[in-house]
Amino acid sequence: MKEDLATRLERENLSIASFKKRVLAYFIDNFILSFIIYIIFYTPLTQAKDLMEMIEVSRNFGLSFILIRLIYQIIFTYLYGASLGKMICKIIILDEYVLDKPNLIQSCIRSSVSELSNSAFFLGFAWALSNNLRKTWEDYAAKTVVVNVA
Repeated sequence: MKEDLATRLERENLSIASFKKRVLAYFIDNFILSFIIYIIFYTPLTQAKDLMEMIEVSRNFGLSFILIRLIYQIIFTYLYGASLGKMICKIIILDEYVLDKPNLIQSCIRSSVSELSNSAFFLGFAWALSNNLRKTWEDYAAKTVVVNVA
């Protein structure tokens, strides 16, 4: 008989991360990434001579922000099982089958679906409110779960 995820987590003394911690981690990550983007685009924005140049820089900024956020999430999820925000909040992403950090493919899937969820008015994140394991769209797609470290 296959053991369900909640039972395995309980057996390993792991608890599901709260929705509050996940939201806080998200805001911490976005603050860090916004600061990085600000540093990268500070000079082009200050050197724009007119409104059209500022619009062009802003368009590049939007795509760059998404790409940087995607790469940031993939790298940190793959290497550490958590982004900087999740580390600060003491939560970690685990593969739901082996209860270890996600592999590279899972990290890519999770980050990509997270970006889709963000662009869909955070509906994927709100999904976590409807289930006991607090799983979002990216957790379902990548077969991961977010748990407390301590």
